[in-house]
Amino acid sequence: MKNESLDQRIAKQEERLKQLKAQKQAVLAREKKKITDQQRKDDTRRKILLGSLALKQMENEEKKTKILADLNEYLTEDRDKKLFGL
Repeated sequence: MKNESLDQRIAKQEERLKQLKAQKQAVLAREKKKITDQQRKDDTRRKILLGSLALKQMENEEKKTKILADLNEYLTEDRDKKLFGL
């Protein structure tokens, strides 16, 4: 009788341990997603700011010619080149 009670308590504790491990995994997954999302947002913001800088510099005709030449070399897709009139 006593052993059965101990076995039941052990089984309950093992089940509780499984639940806690699952909760820990869920927390870690949420934290990882949060970090990944923030990195993606930061990357997008950098691209927007760099694009804004390039557009501002293209107001100078000399710099515009250089930037477009660099873009022409960098871009490989026709649809991307078309976007910039290259």
